[in-house]
Amino acid sequence: MSIKIVLKGVTEEELKGARFITGFRTLGEVGYIATRYLVLKTNMKRVGFVLTKYLRDVTFIDEYGLATPFELFYDNHNHILVLLSHLLPLQKEMNEFSEKIIKWLKKIQVSDMLLIGGLDKRYKTDSSNLRWLKTSTSKLNLPYPLMEKQLLIIGPLALFTIYAEIEELPGVVLLPYADRERIDPAAAAVAIEEINKIYGLKVDTSELYEDAKKIEEELQKQLELVQKELTKEGFNRVYM
Repeated sequence: MSIKIVLKGVTEEELKGARFITGFRTLGEVGYIATRYLVLKTNMKRVGFVLTKYLRDVTFIDEYGLATPFELFYDNHNHILVLLSHLLPLQKEMNEFSEKIIKWLKKIQVSDMLLIGGLDKRYKTDSSNLRWLKTSTSKLNLPYPLMEKQLLIIGPLALFTIYAEIEELPGVVLLPYADRERIDPAAAAVAIEEINKIYGLKVDTSELYEDAKKIEEELQKQLELVQKELTKEGFNRVYM
């Protein structure tokens, strides 16, 4: 099997019924910033990894220690499971990656899912800060307009949503309006503030607003380095 989920220090039985959150490095880096910030600010414990056949050969030190491409974090107190993806899955693995994880989430009977993305702010037509949509089995209703019919979700967020619908998992996609031309920490703050309301959390988002420029510069530098190195081959790459 080319996609494998490895748990450390926790069992599937302990994760049963958890609430699941994830997002990806797509428009404005909103999903990535939001999930990473949530993991760090709630001191979640890393409890697993997602391995792929073509696992990206990139690692680095994050605030919690050695980081790998796809990691699972768990908040035991709030029973929340987060998939933190430091990189996007390879295009040729994206479909299987998404299907495998959604079927595993069904196996452990997650109670609901929150998927975080970003919506191009050029399409903003009202005063709301986000749009949203949900799968057929979700009973959650939010006081915001749904995503407009002519707009599209693409990439892993779309695949997670598609497979959640097929597997009848209750899921909601949060789409804060974001700047497509740059990394947008403020949009990630909007997502976290909504998660606070939905799950009754108290994650302070002030840092995402006050240090937005610093966060943007740091992540942009990291993203550019990763993209540069992953396109190189052999001795042209930076090895440390």
